[in-house]
Amino acid sequence: MKRSSTTPVRWIYAIYCLSGFVSLGYQVSWYRIYVDQFGCSSLTFILVLSNFIVGLGAGALVSRRVVAWLQRLTGLGDKLRAYGLIELLVTVSVLLTLLTRLVPADAWGVFPYRIQSDGIYQATLAYQISKTAIATLTVFLPCFFMGITYPLLCAVFQRDARFPAALYAWNTLGACSGVLACQILLLPTIGHTSTFLVMAAINGALGLAMLLKGAAPSTGAESSPKTPPDPGRPGLFGVLTAVAILSGLLTGALEGDMFKRIGFISTKSTALMSFISFWVILAIFVGSTLVRNLAWLRLTHIKIACVAAAAGYWIAWENAYPIIGWMLRRTYDAETIHAAIIRYGLQDNPAGLPMAFPASLTQLLAYTGIFVFPVFLALSMLLPYVCNRLQAYRRHLGMAYGLNTLAFCIGLVGFTYLAPRVSIFYSLKLMMVLLVIGLLLLALIRESRRLSVWAPSAAVVAFAAAAVFTPSEYDPGFAQPRSPAARYPVRAMKSNMMHTTYIVSEPIGECLYFDGHAMSATNFASQHYMRLMAHFPLLAQPYPRRVLLIGFGVGNTAAAIAAHDTVKEIDVVDLNRTVLQTAPEFERTNDRAYLDPRMRFINDDGRNFLNLTDRRYDLITSEPPPPLMVGVYRLYSKEYYEKVLEHLTPRGMMTQWLPIYQVPPRACELIVATFVQTFPHSLLFVGAGEELILVGSRSPIDLQQIENRFSLQPRVLRDMERLLVSGPIALLARILMVEQDLRLEYGALPVISDERNDLAYMFENLSNPASITYRPRLLFAHFASHRLSSQETLRQLFTDHQARLRFVPDFPYHILRNAPNVR
Repeated sequence: MKRSSTTPVRWIYAIYCLSGFVSLGYQVSWYRIYVDQFGCSSLTFILVLSNFIVGLGAGALVSRRVVAWLQRLTGLGDKLRAYGLIELLVTVSVLLTLLTRLVPADAWGVFPYRIQSDGIYQATLAYQISKTAIATLTVFLPCFFMGITYPLLCAVFQRDARFPAALYAWNTLGACSGVLACQILLLPTIGHTSTFLVMAAINGALGLAMLLKGAAPSTGAESSPKTPPDPGRPGLFGVLTAVAILSGLLTGALEGDMFKRIGFISTKSTALMSFISFWVILAIFVGSTLVRNLAWLRLTHIKIACVAAAAGYWIAWENAYPIIGWMLRRTYDAETIHAAIIRYGLQDNPAGLPMAFPASLTQLLAYTGIFVFPVFLALSMLLPYVCNRLQAYRRHLGMAYGLNTLAFCIGLVGFTYLAPRVSIFYSLKLMMVLLVIGLLLLALIRESRRLSVWAPSAAVVAFAAAAVFTPSEYDPGFAQPRSPAARYPVRAMKSNMMHTTYIVSEPIGECLYFDGHAMSATNFASQHYMRLMAHFPLLAQPYPRRVLLIGFGVGNTAAAIAAHDTVKEIDVVDLNRTVLQTAPEFERTNDRAYLDPRMRFINDDGRNFLNLTDRRYDLITSEPPPPLMVGVYRLYSKEYYEKVLEHLTPRGMMTQWLPIYQVPPRACELIVATFVQTFPHSLLFVGAGEELILVGSRSPIDLQQIENRFSLQPRVLRDMERLLVSGPIALLARILMVEQDLRLEYGALPVISDERNDLAYMFENLSNPASITYRPRLLFAHFASHRLSSQETLRQLFTDHQARLRFVPDFPYHILRNAPNVR
């Protein structure tokens, strides 16, 4: 049918803006969907990331051929209608993601792991290939179709020499809006599955609209000033393509570097990745807009901007910790900061307060923007400039855009996967070297002459030499000033894609670090709560035989489990392989538990292991990183606890670490409410100070078992004496809240959901720390129902706070102070 009018170009901009919004919505959702399905592993992350970007690049490279084939196949002569068809193909292929949920959890068997030479079980090759194939089908395929669209639309408006930059700007405006909308509005309200479906619905609607109503200009009449093709300037297109590739490589490497560099300093929110992506995309939007509107802009101007921005990037990172200090002082008054220093025990290290950073999403957004936006703004002008120049000479943009995208992927994978495998310190240094080499190469490129082969060859050789000679050992210069990691000896550094681990020998004990963050330690307080996480539930059962430990740490909890003679099988699951490999470094405190023949070490995400195994356990103990750290919410959610409950024996128990000093009151309420509302029976006890422990069970928790079994196992008794827990009374006196009390306080509150990722939007508040309500009367009433032989002594402890402190010196004093002193 003949059309009397064409689709206005402003509508094309609006539609492609919406397409950008949808594409980033897909990406944000994919990360969460596949973490739920395959676990929060490095393989999951890299599969989504690489398939997304490679799909875009591959689609762009073959855009012209695929569009021509589709037009022949369907008879669609109008390219805007063909664009609508491709958007519908994106919609259909993206919905394949939801079909993967139909794959049964036991499709690979109930234990798809094989033991490796180091004695650690790893996922089988068949399982890993299957995950790769699923991600390729469901992420690569729709992204392949997405990649076709940009060169296609630029070809439709080929006579407009500035159309590519304008289209790119509108698309990235939609993309950065999509990141914020998903992170701040959609995910916390409707969850990632519903967000994914909303994106698919929008995608399908715009595709259908263009298929039915699209009408391309026949001659590009809507174009702005026309520039005739230039027959001269030999090698110009090769020069422009080289600039596009270099731009993609540097921006991809920088984004990967930013994920690692900002994460080294602060990992307090899952929003970190989204905020980095937001600033990156916003910078691309602004850069594209500048290229579109500044007709006088030339490559020389962009080169100068890139050098200035790179210098600013280096200066900003040299002052990263002072910037945090400035932001904290703007957030809290001096009295609050002083009180926090006392509470955290940082009198000798007041610079350690950045552990409380950021204090809000706004603060995190501003902090990431300082480092990300300026340098990306400069570099992101290169591709729109190249596309405009190629458009002016009637060149199809598929090759330049596709190669730019694939180079971006190489840089991103290189600095999120390859370089960090050597060490995080190596990766951060090598990135600065790459930036310098890349800018030197850019400075040598001239549009007025052919690019000589020696310049890129010299750059490759220089980078290869840097890759060999850049130091990879621990560098205290990256650590927070005056922190233990900057002041004390470091050893046993190991690295994988996700983290670099190392041990800091502090005066009070050794501490295992992940990148810039202390994770697990051998000091007395850490030994105390980690060992009691195992001793309490195992003593409360008559004959526990099988235990699952999620998160090995330094081996404190594993050593406590191994002390129980009744336990015959111990499965230890840890996401970070280097943690398991580092276990011998702590042999003085973990009692060489890693050599215990009852232990089986499995390198996997704990939740994914529970999805795959059919085993039931008498104890499942969970000792993850702090609750507010990136991705850790999954080990505090209702879905996780329900999965744990499925794998408990009838009298089995779970213990969960709850550091109330590291979470705001709202997060503490959600964590406890989720636990209490999932487990039929629960209690809360003091592990060490404000390191609290939640205990959940299918059956009522029998406290008489603790009295009866406390002294039956010599190794357990010796361990308890080392912890200064002299008898069953000293252990029972640590109980803070029991089932009736917990349900009264938390039974009707909202819970944490995998879908909504509730903890990602909460931050520690120094001026409003979390606490727990202590009701001695309810507690003693519960104890009286157990008919304990120590009942009278416990009555005295529960009615006299000073007596309680004599038995439990580390009982949180501020909790006792706020409770009634019942007599």
